[in-house]
Amino acid sequence: MCLCCGVCHAEYNHELGLSGGTAFYLGDANHITPFNRPKWTAGAFYRYNIDTRWAVKLDVNYAKVEGDTRDFGYILPNGQEYARFERGFVDIQAAVEFNFFDIGENSYYKSKFDATPYILLGLGLCAYNDIYGGSSMYEFSIPFAIGGKWKINKRLTLGIQWSINKLFTDKFDVTNENNKILNNPTGSPKVGFLDTDFYSLANISLSVNLFDTKKFCR
Repeated sequence: MCLCCGVCHAEYNHELGLSGGTAFYLGDANHITPFNRPKWTAGAFYRYNIDTRWAVKLDVNYAKVEGDTRDFGYILPNGQEYARFERGFVDIQAAVEFNFFDIGENSYYKSKFDATPYILLGLGLCAYNDIYGGSSMYEFSIPFAIGGKWKINKRLTLGIQWSINKLFTDKFDVTNENNKILNNPTGSPKVGFLDTDFYSLANISLSVNLFDTKKFCR
């Protein structure tokens, strides 16, 4: 028992951080081209490290995106020459992260690393002011992300993350009378799963590790 108590090590389970980077949109004004007309994003997050592989994360971001059909020469119905939009929105998401390598300060694990790639999957909420419709809109999203973390020291973690956020609406890119054609431009009676809008956030982050609240023992 004395030996067991002697090899207990503290682990920093709580992180608070800031992030910033770029954002872009995928939809009827940009079908497949990543980072077309990139705008900016900034946010903050809280991460709880369950262990060296798993974590849960709450992320809040403000971002702007834009799109223009003239970038790709799209032909719109009814002879309309082009459609362009720009939108600011708030992205809130709760997600689960999985690290490919054990990362942390705990020497109990034989394969402890200072850096690791990870994947993330969660549930999000996109909020924006719909000036055209005269109301505030709240749309659910599914964020999927890949990223990487590097523990600079016990307290600081540097990160990079790229997420694709799938919305369940095709009206995200409708902001005025001139771009309302971007809401289901083909007039299909049923919008498919991949026919709704997406937005993407690519950012770097710096977080502070707090409170050595959890201990692992041999």
